[in-house]
Amino acid sequence: KDAYLTDLRAILDRGWLRRGAVVVADNVGIPGAPRYRAYMTEHQGTLWRTVEHKTHAEYQTLLPDLVLESDYLGDRPSPRSGPA
Repeated sequence: KDAYLTDLRAILDRGWLRRGAVVVADNVGIPGAPRYRAYMTEHQGTLWRTVEHKTHAEYQTLLPDLVLESDYLGDRPSPRSGPA
């Protein structure tokens, strides 16, 4: 889970995602991916539209966990781009 944010940034840097792509991250609560969750929160509504789904850790019902489902909003032309 430590690699979630690093891997996501590598994918974005390579231009492999297009607007509308969906990224799903499990086990965000346990063992946890706090940097990834903070990144998605910081970019909510600008690059990503993220929904947090409350669930449980695998194979049991006692430990609460989170799955993040994020729609990529990027790959949009900036207001300054386009014909002059």
